[in-house]
Amino acid sequence: MKELITSIKERILAGGAMTEEEARRLIQIPLTDRDTLDHLIQCANEITHTLSSIDADLCSLVNAKSGNCTEDCSFCSQSSHYQTGVNTYAILSPEKVLEAGRAAQARGVDRFCVVTAMGVLTEDQFEEVIDGFKLLQEKTNLKLEASIGGLSAERLERLKQYGVTRINHNLETSERYYKEIVTTHTYQDRLDTIKNCRASGMEVCSGGILGMGETRQDRLDLAFELAKHDVEVMPINVLNPRPGTPLEHVERIEPMEVIKTICVFRFILPKTCLKLGGGREVNLGPYQELAVKAGVNGLIVGGYLTTPGGPVERDREMMERAGYRIPQSVVGSG
Repeated sequence: MKELITSIKERILAGGAMTEEEARRLIQIPLTDRDTLDHLIQCANEITHTLSSIDADLCSLVNAKSGNCTEDCSFCSQSSHYQTGVNTYAILSPEKVLEAGRAAQARGVDRFCVVTAMGVLTEDQFEEVIDGFKLLQEKTNLKLEASIGGLSAERLERLKQYGVTRINHNLETSERYYKEIVTTHTYQDRLDTIKNCRASGMEVCSGGILGMGETRQDRLDLAFELAKHDVEVMPINVLNPRPGTPLEHVERIEPMEVIKTICVFRFILPKTCLKLGGGREVNLGPYQELAVKAGVNGLIVGGYLTTPGGPVERDREMMERAGYRIPQSVVGSG
């Protein structure tokens, strides 16, 4: 198996690609075979540092609309379909969004994403979000991102006008398993927005959640689908089951299973930024650093939509130890 891993790595470094059959073989490596897993990690790390970026992609976010979402995503505590006790509020004022952006900037984070819990924003809601981006563009030096549900070509042009360069729109899982997770919109709906983003010239940030009851093949199918769209960033979240949601009692995925999966994702998406996000502290704990050495070159930092994260400085230090360059601090701008 180690010879196969090395052979695939060399082919990728030479500009080739891994086959789906090879990916299936790698994803089945037993967790007890630590020697082979260590070799897989080393090869994934070499691919990352050779073909992807060694500049750490660190992004902070603001939950700009919480709860009362009409979608029924089984993992999400913000869905109105479930009784989760999550804090709810309407679109934050532009001033509150700016305040959150400045706080992220003060921590030395150079990317900032405005997120709303909604399938598709109403016109009034969208204009409120635009007002927030106007202030962020005027008052900060942050690289701006949006995760605000389904987007038409017209809305994407408006976002570009106010400094947004990257759209997050996660596929979450494979097309086969998607209907087990969401019923209020389709996989094709998600793909349509990704295609609109690509056509607009926006960078695409799209990934998924591990540990929702999906199979290993579902994880591979997700990665190969994203490879078709040449996404710039793939967020990798690990389910942190939320009380009151249908996935509340799903068994947690093993840390080394997550790390092995990240390695295989790196083989499938050699140039893409793999960004470790929600659930990493709870599910990986001390294994986070190994995950960074297994192909991760980006992090969501400073907390998530409804759950806290660890200290940003600790995350920066972890990335530095793994050989990544940290963005120059933007403290004091704006």
